[in-house]
Amino acid sequence: MIEVTEFTDPACSWAWGTEPKLRLLRWRFDDRFAWRTVLGGLIGDMNKRVENFDPVRMGPHQSKYWREVYKLTGMSYPVHLEWMLWSTEPAGRAVKAAELQSDEAARRVLRRMRESIFIYGRPADTSERILENARGIGVLDEDRFARDLESDVAVKAFREDWEETRRPNDYVINLQGDRPGIGNVKESEGHRRFAFPTLIFRGPDGEATVPGWCELAEYEAAMETAERGSTANPRNDPSPDEYFSRWPTATQKELDVLCEGDAPDGTATYDWGEGTFYLTPDEAKARGL
Repeated sequence: MIEVTEFTDPACSWAWGTEPKLRLLRWRFDDRFAWRTVLGGLIGDMNKRVENFDPVRMGPHQSKYWREVYKLTGMSYPVHLEWMLWSTEPAGRAVKAAELQSDEAARRVLRRMRESIFIYGRPADTSERILENARGIGVLDEDRFARDLESDVAVKAFREDWEETRRPNDYVINLQGDRPGIGNVKESEGHRRFAFPTLIFRGPDGEATVPGWCELAEYEAAMETAERGSTANPRNDPSPDEYFSRWPTATQKELDVLCEGDAPDGTATYDWGEGTFYLTPDEAKARGL
C-alpha cells in the first residue's frame, strides 16, 4: 500500500479543479492506496482579513477570480455567488465530523461542501447551512453528524489537520516558479502552509510531493517513486454507468476526463450558469431539485 496524504480545503478552486484527476487516479489504483485527507483551513475569518467584510457585496468579486481558475481547470465556478463564505473552518470541521463515521461519509460531505460553493453558489459556512447541504447522504447518520459537528472531538481533529498543514516540507518551501496554481509554500494568516491541493506519496521505495495544479502523469510518477511498479495494470476507466454507480454527481469536465462519454439516460441535470451539472435521480431528490 502507498500512503497518500492529501492537503485540501473545500473552498480551494485549484483543489476543486483537480477533482477529475484524483477521481480517475483513485478509480484506477484505489486498492493500492491508504488515503488520508487533511483539511487545512484556507480561510480562518474573512472579518479579520477584509476591512468591513460584506459577504454579499464580495460575492461578484470572488466569482470573477474563480472564473479565471475555471478557464484553466474546466471545472465549474459559481456564476451567481450569493455570498462569500466568511470561513472555511466550519466546512473543514464538518468533514472531520463525518470522518468519525467512515471515510466514505467524509468524502461525500467534502464533495457536498464543494458543490455548495462551485455549483450552487451558496457556500455552507455555518452549522445550519452545513446540515442543510448534508441531507440525504445515504452513508451518513444525520442525527449523529449533527451532534458530532459541534463536538470537541471534531474540533480537535480539525485543529490537528490545521496544524499539520502548517508544517510544510522542504520540497514546497524550496519550490520556485510563478505558473498558475503552483504549489509552493503559501502564507496564510501569519503561518506558512502547504498549498491546496498537495499530495504526498510514501511507500517502500521513497516519498514524493506533488503540490498545486499538476498533470495526472505527475501523480502517477509519484506513485512509482513511492513504490516501483505500482502503476502497472490499472483498472480500466469507467463507463458513464460505472461512474454514476460510484459517484452521484459529475461536472462535464469529470465525465470528459473519466469516461469520455455522455451522462446516461435518466440522469438529472442542473444548469450552474455556464454548463450542466449531472446528478443521479436519488441525489437530485436529496438536493431538492
